[in-house]
Amino acid sequence: MRALVVTHHDRFDGLSHTEVPAPRPGHGQISIDVEYAGIGLIDALWVTGAMPSGVGFVPGLEVSGTVRGLGEDVSTFSVGQQVAAILPAAGGFAEVACTPASLVSAIPPGLSQDLASVVPINTVTAHLALTTVARFTAGESLLVHAGVGGLGSQFAQVARALGAGRIDAVVGTPAKQDTAREFGFDQTYVRRELNSIPADTYDVVIDPVGGAATEDGFRVLRGGGRLLRVGNASQSPDVALSSMAHWLENKSTVGFNVGAWLAQHREQGASSLQWALEAVARGKVRVDLTRVGNVDQISDLLATLERGDTTGKLAVRMG
Repeated sequence: MRALVVTHHDRFDGLSHTEVPAPRPGHGQISIDVEYAGIGLIDALWVTGAMPSGVGFVPGLEVSGTVRGLGEDVSTFSVGQQVAAILPAAGGFAEVACTPASLVSAIPPGLSQDLASVVPINTVTAHLALTTVARFTAGESLLVHAGVGGLGSQFAQVARALGAGRIDAVVGTPAKQDTAREFGFDQTYVRRELNSIPADTYDVVIDPVGGAATEDGFRVLRGGGRLLRVGNASQSPDVALSSMAHWLENKSTVGFNVGAWLAQHREQGASSLQWALEAVARGKVRVDLTRVGNVDQISDLLATLERGDTTGKLAVRMG
């Protein structure tokens, strides 16, 4: 099979489309003939070396395709079945990928394979984070940083599906405010306007950005509010939040890393993925797949994502 393999770290020129052995499913795994692979910011960081990845590494955490083979003790799928999957060890930028069967779900009727490929990571992250560590309840208000990005938009969509009240967005440019309004945000702020947001405003703040966004996110929480840290897209150094302020202001800060969570709670993967795929298929959750590229366009796709020029999700056609 052919795969996109990291050969060296030189911006996006170190990713080679080359022939490698096809993986075979182990115990409890399935192999998938990949049609589409979703692209996330972490893939760009792996390719540039900003996140550790060695020579021979194949990025890609989410795919759609058809079941190719079944490992021992897997009976819930059949060869040729259309599925979407989370790949905790990556490997999705390939013609064949393997993953635990517990992180695979059938694609429901009415959902295309290309759109299904960009649901597993961001929509599942939002669903699991809100329903577990964030302790989200219906009627609560949210502020979502990077609100029209692939991850931020899903937090807003999933929260709305779970019964949220007011949902506001922070975006990087005035042009993205129009996109935020199309997504149904009640109010939008450009990032440089964060100081204009009053304190004690939100029950939950979603922070995939880090740096100043983290500090401002904590400031605008009301008593009992939770700052949910889900990324560091700004690649900023860590910021310190006062433990005394947590105590005196009755605020909490929690983190959520979907890979680490599923490593400890594997049983939640399939049910959350199934919920996400069905919610998108029924139109209950909106996912914008704004660009699908071919393998020879992967460098441009990753660079565009790293620059923050995108809205919604990107995918690469592997089949």
